[in-house]
Amino acid sequence: MEIVQPQEQVDFTHNKQLLNRYRYVEYELLRILAGWLPATAQMELKLAIGRLLWEDAQHVQHLYQRLREIQTPAFRDPGDEALKRLMAEAINAPSERDLLGGLCRVIKPALTRAYRWHIEQTFANPDAPTLYAFKHILLDEEQHVGWAAAALADHPAGAWERYIADLLAAAGYITGRATRASAPGAPACRVPFAAPKKAARDARFTPADHGAGPPPTKDAATERLREFESYSQEMLAAETVALVLYLSPGMPWEFVLNSARHCYDETRHCQLGIEWLARHGLDYTQVPQNTRIYAWRSQYDPATQYCLLTMGNEQHVFPYRRQRLTAYREAGDRLSAAFLSYDMADERQHVAYGRKWLPQLMAQHDIDMPVDQFVEETIQRWEAEYRSGKLPLHQAA
Repeated sequence: MEIVQPQEQVDFTHNKQLLNRYRYVEYELLRILAGWLPATAQMELKLAIGRLLWEDAQHVQHLYQRLREIQTPAFRDPGDEALKRLMAEAINAPSERDLLGGLCRVIKPALTRAYRWHIEQTFANPDAPTLYAFKHILLDEEQHVGWAAAALADHPAGAWERYIADLLAAAGYITGRATRASAPGAPACRVPFAAPKKAARDARFTPADHGAGPPPTKDAATERLREFESYSQEMLAAETVALVLYLSPGMPWEFVLNSARHCYDETRHCQLGIEWLARHGLDYTQVPQNTRIYAWRSQYDPATQYCLLTMGNEQHVFPYRRQRLTAYREAGDRLSAAFLSYDMADERQHVAYGRKWLPQLMAQHDIDMPVDQFVEETIQRWEAEYRSGKLPLHQAA
């Protein structure tokens, strides 16, 4: 009997190499988006970035689950300096719109083409789990590309996107199979990225450079308004989680996955406040943005930032939230009660993340003390600096 030569181009060994390249690109995309979240000024783009980075984390998880079935360890260096240069350079964009143009108008369209080519070239039955992963990843990636086409319609592609496209070509595109172009030089518009110590807001907002907020009032309507105005500022929590994620590249993949969800949750809580205000005829851009909270947290190491947020703000908010939820239910305010209920479900998970990951974050950032002692001292700082409303900046932020 003759030997049949298959038409499929992706064999088992090549499949592993390609899946690892895709995994690497998706992972770096989410880290880039996390780094840029605090630096992005336009709120609509911030909200979108929270979703994009979480969905990219789901893509990495799909690929991780498949890779660990066919190789050990599941995560490996792609072994391609040109691909690594592409992803290392993609963060150094001159503006938030240029960044998103490079990611969503150059790299993500190339990813979708690679996934579709791979679907046609792998052995469909033996490699069915990979096809399942691609099917779900493509739903998101094609939506991301479509979103960017609309969101960046007034932002023409310029020198930065051409640079990213040239770097992609120098890497043989996403699969590495194409004929490689010469590596390009960096354009004059390139701006080396630095993790932001201040949270950016666009010109519609008024900054509120003051303490952590007014005390509760006995007037129910005023207290309700304050609460949902506060929700509309929860981008501050998302920005802190994004910064911690970006500054902790040595943490396990599960931490990154959990942190991507945590960050996305906080952007949704911000959107929750925006939506509540809109349903009451109010403009969220008229709410002063207390970005000093982010600046205060960002002056500390990532483990302390994470502890201040999860063991400070999130763990201590439950008595107040339960009180407010009871009041909304008794008043028949179904909208406010529903929004609070979903928020509280998320916050319980965030506190669990804090308890789970603080020991490893401490080790990652060279904090050598018992975890209980670290948490206790950090909560004392939170009480003295945040709850007091002082928010002191001990160094230039």
